[in-house]
Amino acid sequence: MYKAILAIKNQKLFAVVKNTLTENGYSIADTALDFSDCLRKIRVLKPDVLIMEYGFSVGSMVEIINILRDDRICPTIILANQAQKSSIESVILEDDEFNVFLYSPFNRGAFISFVETVIKSWVKLRRLEEHIKKLQDDLETRKLVERAKGILMKELKLDEELAMRRLQKLSMDHQMPIKEVARRIIEWKMSNNK
Repeated sequence: MYKAILAIKNQKLFAVVKNTLTENGYSIADTALDFSDCLRKIRVLKPDVLIMEYGFSVGSMVEIINILRDDRICPTIILANQAQKSSIESVILEDDEFNVFLYSPFNRGAFISFVETVIKSWVKLRRLEEHIKKLQDDLETRKLVERAKGILMKELKLDEELAMRRLQKLSMDHQMPIKEVARRIIEWKMSNNK
């Protein structure tokens, strides 16, 4: 079950959105009526989605979107009518992570489909980012280990296999990741070359 925070001042729109979400298995984590309240609740409750009416001041709306993007907390859906859509797009950069749902007239099926698509896309994007980060970390580790092996091979006259075993043993003996052992060997070599 996904949880949402609603930042909607229009009571009719709030009721329709809340009912549509709860009827489709979503929970309403909380509601917010101003910028600081919304931001505090987002940070504490970590919802799956923030649904915000185009009614917050434009500056606050942009600020919330930027904070959510930078801190990777949750996606933002902005509810707007057709006239407001162009105003939103003129103040928010194309690469900002937000989604505009036109609520006039409000279509419940389209809304739920839209919310689910936004959340699933967000989750998929976060997984890809984590995977890329892990690959980058693995590549950095491999580079450090190769440099450290080269140093051990040269300094201790070891072949590549023995140098790798020495790195692994140092890692186990000192209960330290092999990446850190390699980094220290490289730093030691650099300080001795001065």
